[in-house]
Amino acid sequence: MLMLAAVLMSISSCDPGTSTADSYTICAEKTTTTQQQSDSGTSPAPAAKPMRLCSYYVNNSIDEPTQTIINAWVPVGSRLCIGDEPPEPAAAGSRTVASNLVTRDTLTGYSNAPIASWSPGGQLVMMDPATFQVAVNNRTTTGTMLGTSAQIRFTAVAVTWNFSDGGVLLGSGASRSFSAVDTYSVVASVTYRVDYQISGSEWVIGASSIVLESNELEIEVIEPPRRTLLVE
Repeated sequence: MLMLAAVLMSISSCDPGTSTADSYTICAEKTTTTQQQSDSGTSPAPAAKPMRLCSYYVNNSIDEPTQTIINAWVPVGSRLCIGDEPPEPAAAGSRTVASNLVTRDTLTGYSNAPIASWSPGGQLVMMDPATFQVAVNNRTTTGTMLGTSAQIRFTAVAVTWNFSDGGVLLGSGASRSFSAVDTYSVVASVTYRVDYQISGSEWVIGASSIVLESNELEIEVIEPPRRTLLVE
């Protein structure tokens, strides 16, 4: 009897990935298939089976007697007849037994938080322009899954500034002025596109997206300084 064994292994992504407020997790799956084959040789083509006269009960059994007995010609070995002994188990022929082992691993990447700032900072004179900027802090996380390299990349693709007075500006850098004396606040909402790569394959672009908010800025708007007229 000849025994043959083969081991097949493949690594693939077991997406969908999962995301939280500031992270994204990818999954890799390795399937190891083991095949074992026993071969007792090549069997010749089967010959035509002879016929035999067979007796069995009307309920199709040979051990539950009925008043009626059926007598019919059947191929030898096709069924048991009254008076037959159970046959010996047939010798096993060639067969293949396969088993699969699935192993999974994950990698989680975290995005950096955006940091907002403005100038001139402190107090702002009414109707003077203020400039707002945000450091988006793009980030790439590198690791391994199932012994192979993997990367998760966060790239900022949109920035929205939301002011407490209802004003909205777009872009990582923006400017505006204020027409009324008050204290205002603003937060930058940054949308990050999530990409990932496993085992040096092509990048999967736009696997997900997350939105993170920056720190809150406070702008105190004051009246212009009063001018003193000198009268001679």
